[in-house]
Amino acid sequence: MTDENTKSSVSKGVARNFSVMFAAQIVGWIAGFVLLYFLPRYLGSEDFGRLYLALSVKMILGLFIDFGGNYLIPKEVSRSVKIGSKIMSSYILLRIGLWVLSIGLILLFSDILGYSDHVNLLILILAIAKLWEGSTTAFSAFFQGIEKMEYPSIGTITERVFVASVSVIALLYGADSTVMAIIITIGALLNLIVVFWFSRKYVKVSYTFDKQIFGLLHSGMPYFLFSLFSVIYYRIDALMLASITNTEVTGWYGGAYRFFDIVMVLPLLYRTAVFPVFAKLWKDTKGILEYTLQGSIRLMIILGIPTAAVIFMFSGDIVHFFMGLEEYTPSIIILQIFALSIPVIYIDIILGSAIMGAANKQNAWAVVGLVAIFVNISANLVLIPYTQDLYMNGGIGAAFATLITELFVMICAIWILPKSYFKGLRFSYFAKPVIATALMIIPTYFLIQTGLYWMINLLIAGIVYLIAIFVIRTFQPDETRLIRDQMTKGLNKISPYFKK
Repeated sequence: MTDENTKSSVSKGVARNFSVMFAAQIVGWIAGFVLLYFLPRYLGSEDFGRLYLALSVKMILGLFIDFGGNYLIPKEVSRSVKIGSKIMSSYILLRIGLWVLSIGLILLFSDILGYSDHVNLLILILAIAKLWEGSTTAFSAFFQGIEKMEYPSIGTITERVFVASVSVIALLYGADSTVMAIIITIGALLNLIVVFWFSRKYVKVSYTFDKQIFGLLHSGMPYFLFSLFSVIYYRIDALMLASITNTEVTGWYGGAYRFFDIVMVLPLLYRTAVFPVFAKLWKDTKGILEYTLQGSIRLMIILGIPTAAVIFMFSGDIVHFFMGLEEYTPSIIILQIFALSIPVIYIDIILGSAIMGAANKQNAWAVVGLVAIFVNISANLVLIPYTQDLYMNGGIGAAFATLITELFVMICAIWILPKSYFKGLRFSYFAKPVIATALMIIPTYFLIQTGLYWMINLLIAGIVYLIAIFVIRTFQPDETRLIRDQMTKGLNKISPYFKK
């Protein structure tokens, strides 16, 4: 196979899996927006703040249980399905043991921080969900390695539709955050059932305890450490806000962060599709790895810059529409600051995948994650009290701390990766999306002044940007055809499972 054919095959493989997950994510977005609309509005900022705090603790708990498997399993499966299958089976057993250990540590942690009984109950309920989420992510990582992402996508759809629909009904009947936590836990169980059902065709799980499982602790340590460190510096803001300010301020921050999490889905979906490709190409000497990395960075720029621009411009409308209550007005400025971080985080996700998947520099990347924690904590310790005293909104400082930390991570990633990875990057990769975004902003600004409904303005802005990137020839003709064809195939591939 020629280099050009190989590049085309790699591009099609990444596009195929991304399109399948994107098609499923459309349903996920709808469910997510429904939740974002109802949860803050019906729970109120204080009770929503409790739920958001518990979800943040649950996220950290999940990293202890995963122990780097979300990176190690697809990496090993992509190189050898037989070896990867054994690793996946061992990881499922390992995660059960880690779950038992982590439950005790998390409850001790929450007691030391002096969380209320209500928050402790929420943490315990959500922690139960991590028992089966550990198995779900192991199966999903296996499917990622064999590039069959339609199956975990169906499981995710099942979970999100269930959680959104049942949560809305419960909220309308006056449910509080405790009921929401129970619904989230049940939804996670449904996801596991669906993914396990489809996995039977591709992998046989061995439920016997293998002593070699302890070897995984060493192999997975760098992946575990970076995953743990990244979630800590990514989520510790909420814990520090709750300790330094109060649950209402945490609720303002959580309201903005919920929407911020939604727009993070695109790069995470793409990372899932491209990571096993990076893992396969780790010994590549023909420039295909560099071609894939550079194309991935370019795509993140094309997606990240306009996303940041529209969120910044429409932050007030977004907050008022989804959260409704005036008490969430302080979330607007927090969301605008988050918007500035979006292009940086999009690129960081791809650079990190290349470091751990292809460059095999996961040890250095784990060190970066550790240092990033101190950068983030230091920034939070200074900025949260400062902005709380100055603006009565410590969430502003926490949002700026996130931006500072992500810029630090980007600089470190560029320094760690081999310089050859970036030789093919062109100035136009950055310039054209910026020009297209500017062409989008100008008419959008004037339309906002007319008082036209914001969602219509948002739709027009998206159309203008799409037209602009094609007019200034951001994509090559073959790339345009690939995008169109793969999106169509993704929709066609996943739809039969919902017609049965």
